[in-house]
Amino acid sequence: MTAHETYTFILCLIVMVAFTATFSYLIASNLKMHLKMIELGQLDEDIKKSRTQPQKPKVEFVCRLLSWVLMIAMIVVFAVSMCMYLQPDCGFKNLPALKVVKSTSMQKAHEKNTYLAQNGIDDHLKMFDLILIRPMPAEDRLELYDVVVYQKDDTQIIHRIIGIEEPNAQHPDERQFLLKGDANLWEDEFPVLYSQMQGIYEGERVPFAGSFVMFMQSPAGWLCILLVVFAVFVTPAIEKKILAEHEKRLAVLFPEPDTQKQHTDKA
Repeated sequence: MTAHETYTFILCLIVMVAFTATFSYLIASNLKMHLKMIELGQLDEDIKKSRTQPQKPKVEFVCRLLSWVLMIAMIVVFAVSMCMYLQPDCGFKNLPALKVVKSTSMQKAHEKNTYLAQNGIDDHLKMFDLILIRPMPAEDRLELYDVVVYQKDDTQIIHRIIGIEEPNAQHPDERQFLLKGDANLWEDEFPVLYSQMQGIYEGERVPFAGSFVMFMQSPAGWLCILLVVFAVFVTPAIEKKILAEHEKRLAVLFPEPDTQKQHTDKA
């Protein structure tokens, strides 16, 4: 990550910790106040109504199950997103890795890039596609029109090989590759060396799924995770605590007859 990205990540993390602490304090305070109202009898009417309402265990079970499924799915996406954010080149060298397309340079074919239509190439990449990047093959196995990821300064670029220059007097020790985005009129500013390439794209992608990954990398995504975890774990605990207080209050409002005392009085 760049220095700016590291600063942004740490700042967002601090804000989310502060938000979590504040949110937890407010929930605890509200719960304490609610329990006190039950104890003082201020919610007796609502408690009496709840006593006559039929319970729906099946509906509750389905809601709980859906909450767990949603939470697990979001945690998986969140974990993948953070791995991609903290280590953007993770897996490129030895294992396949996921990458989000963040530009429109490969979204369509520029009308002057006739080599695409001539070779039947239409594997364009739209912005926010989630693609699978595989490890680089041997240099001599790279071919024209392969799509590769290469590093330029702090930026990873996904473009297509449109030219290969064999070693010559200007660069006697290595091949140079000319790359270009399908939607671009001009090729990339400088030739790319094999050592700069980090992975190759072989057509495996999920359209627009990258938008969810990028959302989960944002503070809003972190907040979503926090709310879902709260709904799955904290809400049932709060409901259980309130229900226990309801039962205590119902015992006061509707005391059970003392059967032993009734038998004694009759005798």
